[in-house]
Amino acid sequence: MVDFSTPEPHLLPVVGLTGGIGSGKTTAANIFSAIGIPVYHADERAKLLYQKYDSLRSWVVGRFGGECGVYHNGVLVDINHAALAAIVFSNASALVELNEAVHPLVQRDFEEWRAFKSKHSDAPFVMREAAILIESGIHEQCDSVVSIHAPKHLRISRTMARMDVDITDVQNRMDRQISDEERKEYADFILNNAQDSAVIRQVLHVYNQLVMNHDPRDRKTP
Repeated sequence: MVDFSTPEPHLLPVVGLTGGIGSGKTTAANIFSAIGIPVYHADERAKLLYQKYDSLRSWVVGRFGGECGVYHNGVLVDINHAALAAIVFSNASALVELNEAVHPLVQRDFEEWRAFKSKHSDAPFVMREAAILIESGIHEQCDSVVSIHAPKHLRISRTMARMDVDITDVQNRMDRQISDEERKEYADFILNNAQDSAVIRQVLHVYNQLVMNHDPRDRKTP
C-alpha cells in the first residue's frame, strides 16, 4: 500500500544559551549568528508578543497597573517594559505570575520559529538564548546548553551602563536569577566573559564541538 501521508518535518537540534544579566549573552549570540547559526532571542521575541496579543497587554495593565501600558490616541498598543520590570523584579511572586502568562506564548512562538528555520536553514542547529533558560525548565528541551559567565562586579557595571539603572535595580534582577555556580550544573559548555577573555575564540571552539555533537543527520522529529 502506498503511504500518501505527509512526512513529519525534521527539526534542527536546539542549543540553549544562557547566563546572568550583564554576562554577555547577546555578545555570544551575535557571534554565533555571524557564523550562520539562527538565534532565537527570547526576551526580544516576548516584547513582540506584547504587541501582537491584545489580551496579553490588557492582562498586564489590569494586573500591574496603567503605568505599564503604552497608549496611542487612548488605545493600549504596547507595554512600558521599564515600568513593568520595576514592579516584577522587586516582587518575586509578581515575576512568577508574569512568567506564567508569557512563557506559553513564547514557547509556541519558538516552536513555530524552529519549524521554519529547520525547513529553510542549512545550519547544524538553532540556538535559543534566554536569561532564565534553566529557571524556567526550558533547558530540558535543549539538546545542549551553553552558559556564559562573568565576574559579578563586571556584570553590575555593564548592566548599569547599558540600561542606565542604579546598582539596586541590577541587584534586584540578579536576585531573581540563579548563580553561575548553579548554572554549571546544567551546562554542557561554559564561556568565560571576563574583561580580558577571548570570547570569539571560545565561541568558535564551542561551535566546532556542537557541530560534531549535533550532526544534521541526527535531527529529531517532533
